[in-house]
Order: sequence, then C-alpha cells, then structure tokens
Amino acid sequence: MNDFERDDKWQRQLRDKILVPGFYGEYATDGRYVLIDKGRLASHFQKRLAVDTIVQGKGGEVVCIEEKIVRWPKSGKPYTAFCLETESCTKPGHESDGWMVYGKADYLLYCFADETETILDCHLIDFPPLKEWFWKNAETFPPFQMLNTINQTRGRVVPIADIQTAGVKIWSRLIEEPRQAA
Repeated sequence: MNDFERDDKWQRQLRDKILVPGFYGEYATDGRYVLIDKGRLASHFQKRLAVDTIVQGKGGEVVCIEEKIVRWPKSGKPYTAFCLETESCTKPGHESDGWMVYGKADYLLYCFADETETILDCHLIDFPPLKEWFWKNAETFPPFQMLNTINQTRGRVVPIADIQTAGVKIWSRLIEEPRQAA
C-alpha cells in the first residue's frame, strides 16, 4: 500500500466515523447523500470533477462536495491555512492537474483532524468563488510540494483568514465523533 492509498483509507475511516453522522446525517435532506467510493463512475466523479459526496440539499437541489481531511500537525499547533492542490502529480510522464484546476464541486469540505482523531475542525467553502479568487491571487501564496509521496503533489498554502477576508463564504464547525450508547 502506498502513501496515497494509506491516506485515502484513513480519510474514509474518519469520514465514516465523524462526517457521515455529524455532517451528512444532519444536513442532508432526510439523510439523502451518496458517498462516491466505488462503482464504474466513481473514478470519473473523483478524478475529473473532484466530487466525493453528493447530497440532496434542503431546497431539493443536488449539492456536490469535495472532501479533504488532514492529520493533526506534528507541531501540535492547529492549522491556520489550507493546502490547495494545483498539480496532483508532478512525476515526469505522469503529470496531472490538481483539484483546484479541474474541480467542479459546489463545495469544498476541508477538515482538520484533532490529535485524538475524534474531532474534525470542518470548513465548508463555496468552491466556485474560492477557485475564482484563488487563481487571481495564486502567485501571492507560498508553494508546497510533497516530495515524500508517490505523486509529489504541488499547490499553494493559503491562510484561512485571507479567504474569509476576500469574502468567500466559509461555514466552520467542530464535529465530534458520536458517543456510543451505554
């Protein structure tokens, strides 16, 4: 299993344990949502549209969500920025755009796991306005590259406060793992 597969498995476990009951179960109309994990079109939704979950909104509309869940930082200090992916793979001969390029989701749900992995600090961001604002300002943010991963992803580190100041709508909330009944 490579780093991507390991991280994907970890993210799905936290999604199922915390996001499904605490976010989708609460905010989807009558609990109507589809997790795009498996099936013939799952890869297309994820790799071409950046859609991980489809939710029926309160007004009956279909809402597509791109999910990101990241680990508690080794520094021990909470994150204050998002890593927005501009290039998914930079390995010669395998180059591909990142989800900030090809993504068509309605919302980006970016969550930071706490050190116990029982709480997610979640930020639901209106994705089309985020993309529009980001690409106008991308060069002003510091780049990152994940050299120790299979794809060697690149992107920009964007402070959450900058996105909020720009007027891009962000809904933020802590979501806890549901307590088990005694």
